[in-house]
Amino acid sequence: MRIIGKLFHRHHHVNWALADQAVVSGSSFITGILLARFLGPETFGLFVLLQSVMLYVNSFQGALIFQPMMSSAPQLPEEARRPYLQGVFALQIMLTFGLVTITALLALFADALFGFAGLQPSIILALVAAMIAFQLQDWQRRYFFVEENARSVFFNDMIAYGGQTLLLLLASFNQRLDVASAFWIIAATAFAGFLIGFSSDRLPPVFSQARSALREGWQAGRDYLAAWQFQLLGNQGVFLIGAGVVGTQAVGGVRATQNIVGPINILFQVMENIVPIAAAKRYSKDGLPGLIHFLSRITVLGTLSLVPLLLLLSLFAHPLVKTLYGEQYLAFTSLVYWQAVYVFIQFYQRQVFFFLRTVKATGVVLRTGMTMGLGSLLVAALTVHQLQETGLMLSLVSGASMALLYSLAAARGIALQLAQDRPDNTSAISLAHPEVSV
Repeated sequence: MRIIGKLFHRHHHVNWALADQAVVSGSSFITGILLARFLGPETFGLFVLLQSVMLYVNSFQGALIFQPMMSSAPQLPEEARRPYLQGVFALQIMLTFGLVTITALLALFADALFGFAGLQPSIILALVAAMIAFQLQDWQRRYFFVEENARSVFFNDMIAYGGQTLLLLLASFNQRLDVASAFWIIAATAFAGFLIGFSSDRLPPVFSQARSALREGWQAGRDYLAAWQFQLLGNQGVFLIGAGVVGTQAVGGVRATQNIVGPINILFQVMENIVPIAAAKRYSKDGLPGLIHFLSRITVLGTLSLVPLLLLLSLFAHPLVKTLYGEQYLAFTSLVYWQAVYVFIQFYQRQVFFFLRTVKATGVVLRTGMTMGLGSLLVAALTVHQLQETGLMLSLVSGASMALLYSLAAARGIALQLAQDRPDNTSAISLAHPEVSV
């Protein structure tokens, strides 16, 4: 924790952000165990499927709302920031109800459209309520992050995620836990978190500002959304190829070893909530040199933090796999080394993305996602049959490496172009500043 704290020592709210991510990750881990144990394999499978739908729909919110907002809002002067955020909140409400309506219609006709039976109206209603509340609470916590109020994020997530864990535990012991009640609990606790957060710092939506907010963030949001779809295609497509060629056992081995390095994602999520905002402010105040200096420092200190962690995980891979999963998974121990390399590449890719997002070069983000997804699929098609689970990891690492090399080259070109266009690099950028092309 001290090493991570030093990584962001200039940002006093980082300890609250770390505590918040521990609450979110810990609650998700505990609720997953509760639901799997008390629902049983078949019912839990239905819950996981519907929860995956909810999280996938939330990716639209992340791309179209949060990514543009967290890069644009910190660069605005104080008098312009609040109207902008009010417009974004209005967009958030419209997007949420639009996505929920489409999801509900698809769910109602899931049997006819997809041959998927078993979705009772009570489950669909609970899912819809959970989706609305989940997106509103996620908006509230991201808004607090933009305001650099990580303390409020922590207490808000304590209500939403901590309350969710407590109520699921009570429902489990009272034998009242099923798929519908689980989603109603998610809806109730998330909505409580949203209402309490909103009442503490009221930012009403202003729909007259929505159009200008959409115009500002549309190009970036569109690129982020498309990039995420390609990355999802690459990751999930690799596992589908693996399952079809060498069976589900290899895919299970990759997933199991992936969980061993999973706790490092806490650091990544904290960075995702803090670095874009700090980078945008640094760029607005100090121009390109300030941005590069800030991100270079984050990269160096992050590398110094990650190297010993990943080395320890690699050195103790055998006992970790045996302790966590049993001897039947020992054949997959070597995949832990691949996972460590994969995480390391992802860390550097995030740093490049922070730069690209700050200077609004979102077209490069889109093309990077395409490179990652298509590269992973190509390598998987060529190697999985012979190398099996090692081929799966090779394809993921190869796709990530191709994407990193491309984005690094593009970022360097953008930096040189910006330096030529604005030699002083000290003036704040305008929201009307067009995307840098490469």
